[in-house]
Amino acid sequence: MSQRLTDCEACVDAILARLGKRIVLGAPLGIGKPNALLNALFRRAKQDTSISLDIITALSLNPPQGKSELEERFLAPVRERVWPNYPRLEYLDAVDARALPPNIRVIEFYLRAASQLGNPIAQQDYISTNYTQVARDMLVRGANLLVQAIALRVDGDGRQRLSLSGNPDVTLPLLRGLEAGPKNWLAVGQINRQLPWFGHNAEIAESRFDLLLDDPALDHAPFAVPHEPVGTAEWAIGLRASALVADGGTLQVGIGALGDAACHSLRLRERDNDRYQAALNAIGRSPMIDSVGGDQRFERGLYVASELISNPLFSLFEDGIVRRRVFEDEALQTAINDGSAAEPANGGTALQGAFFIGPGDFYQRLRALDEERRDLVDMTGVDEVNAVYKTWSLERAQRRHARFINITMKVTLLGAAVSDQLGNGQMVSGVGGQHDFVAMSHQLPEARSILLLKSVRGGSDGKPLESNLVWEFPHATIARHERDIVITEYGVADLRGKTDRECIEALLAIADSRLQEKLAEQAQRAGKLPRSYRVPEASRQNLPQHLAAALASFQTSGLLPKLPFGNDLTDAELALAARLGKLKTAASTWKGRAQLLVAFLAPADAGQAEVAAALKHLQLSAPASGKERRLARLVRAAWRL
Repeated sequence: MSQRLTDCEACVDAILARLGKRIVLGAPLGIGKPNALLNALFRRAKQDTSISLDIITALSLNPPQGKSELEERFLAPVRERVWPNYPRLEYLDAVDARALPPNIRVIEFYLRAASQLGNPIAQQDYISTNYTQVARDMLVRGANLLVQAIALRVDGDGRQRLSLSGNPDVTLPLLRGLEAGPKNWLAVGQINRQLPWFGHNAEIAESRFDLLLDDPALDHAPFAVPHEPVGTAEWAIGLRASALVADGGTLQVGIGALGDAACHSLRLRERDNDRYQAALNAIGRSPMIDSVGGDQRFERGLYVASELISNPLFSLFEDGIVRRRVFEDEALQTAINDGSAAEPANGGTALQGAFFIGPGDFYQRLRALDEERRDLVDMTGVDEVNAVYKTWSLERAQRRHARFINITMKVTLLGAAVSDQLGNGQMVSGVGGQHDFVAMSHQLPEARSILLLKSVRGGSDGKPLESNLVWEFPHATIARHERDIVITEYGVADLRGKTDRECIEALLAIADSRLQEKLAEQAQRAGKLPRSYRVPEASRQNLPQHLAAALASFQTSGLLPKLPFGNDLTDAELALAARLGKLKTAASTWKGRAQLLVAFLAPADAGQAEVAAALKHLQLSAPASGKERRLARLVRAAWRL
């Protein structure tokens, strides 16, 4: 039986009494962390250097803090509204400050994107592993303490039921591994009543925890992750991806602006098909639409099996696009697939995931689900979602026409993809589940892997134009023998079954035309492309101005908005953030600094409403010192750049 405690320090005492001073702690990624308990353990180990504490986890999250006074003035009121009472992870602050005590290690398998570039502590203690293998690797490293934030539900009869909520991901396989060995470990849960409750595989018996920390004063809202704005290139990519999704199929989508664009495009395909078709026509339809996907409304709907249940994916569930149910009875599922049986009126699941994370209103909507809809959601272990080796024939029957849509940073002309690190080994994020899904796309007979990629980076604000399609790269997340479908804003490249020459030609056809010739020459020098090759005329107009003209009317009409799934930041805050970004960009070059100086020294003009609102947000409406007056002038200068 588990022991219930109401005090963090008493919980730490109990852990140390049972395990001693060598702690190898496994915690789920994202919002599944018990922040208060982690902080108490961290402080105890910081005070008592005889304690050895390894924290193995991923995607540790804290509200942002400004790197300058102006940034902090912007962020302070945003933090109070978007992350109220959120307990900062103290070990993460120590990692960010490069001040982690020598007896404490933080080992992460997935980092906040680009957050730890140049940080030797985080870079040296990153562990490269597929998401499905994280629990195994925790056990290899000697994990003896599992900690988890858990949701509580009290039924009408007073019965209390626990749930792993949005993070059964690593916990379920890790628990199975621990329970299979000798009892030299502890599982500790911290109840958080603000976590959404889910049943099925996420519901967990209290007896599987040795200790339960339950203090309502420790409850807090899950960490909110605002959406990124979606630009023209992202819209073109998302539209193309949405037309490769087959009706009645299975869907997985990664996080970020490209994933948002793909999900909103699926929503348009269902809600506003005429204008959706017009947008596809404007950017050029892929011949793969008819053979791989579709552009009509969804008659059967989709089933989601995605490690991440994001706000956009959940919105498709709310809209009724994700509605195809799957069943655990293989004979029934097979009969439904071949049309010899109809879906039963009740039962089954339509949305399966291993973890969820998103903006604040996303968690509110999850909590507000009625029982019938909640029962269609199955949160489970990542080894169940990201693989098909457990019950192969059943999962094959369930995951018909799977489309695994993920985001990558670079693709080589031979088809390898780079999604997690820079050429010098610095980790940007992590492998996560991307390789798991690519591997599944080659295991399931009707499945396809779709990698989304912006064709270029830079080219403005003094930054050189660089192609994200490259001849070679010193690292690959996805090997070239696993190549499948790649989408840029300029088209779709089907690489499956292609020779090296055919692969190169397909990718050159969707590259930015300003860089095509250089890329082709590199392939020719390597003997992989004939010297006589020329980029076809039809692919020589892959230019941002042509794309912008093609989608302009759809963007200005609101069909393709900047924030299709909303944002925790207000319009005024987003506008101010963009202006502050201009200041930062201008200060990064000599030319920009000269322009900034001119704008700074210009006479003060009548304050327009937007500037006045910005100064109010920054508490600079009535500057009280010379420093504040200079900051106010700097803010006004941002509107003159």
